[in-house]
Amino acid sequence: MFFPCHPSYSQVITDTLMFAWFCVFVCASAAGQTMTGEPRSVPVNDTRVLTAARFAVAEFNKVNAGETFAYKTVAITSVVAGIKYILDMLLGQTVCSRSHAAADSEPCAFQSRRKEYQCHFVVVEVPWEKSRVLSKNECHQNKS
Repeated sequence: MFFPCHPSYSQVITDTLMFAWFCVFVCASAAGQTMTGEPRSVPVNDTRVLTAARFAVAEFNKVNAGETFAYKTVAITSVVAGIKYILDMLLGQTVCSRSHAAADSEPCAFQSRRKEYQCHFVVVEVPWEKSRVLSKNECHQNKS
């Protein structure tokens, strides 16, 4: 009996092999390219990274309202960028009071025996809404 609705066994094998080769081709053509949405490393001196870092430090200073002095960036050790900036940073206590508008700027010196925090921040930007959110703020004090 012949059933025209069902493909033959050899047709199923052929279709499966064609699909497998298609997958191999797609994977091979994408090799070495950054896929959309994939995290990628960027230079720490990139202006977008520095903007995200300043925002993260400003939010850190807001959350730590009990501190007398503001903190600023000592180092940015790694960055993964895109619309989401994943920042590993070292923050150091400055001589500037918390009311100082730009604690993260150069004129605001570090304390000689400063407290330091190792921080992992995630800053999410939504450019079409002109908004930025600190979605992760994990910091621990470095022991001196």
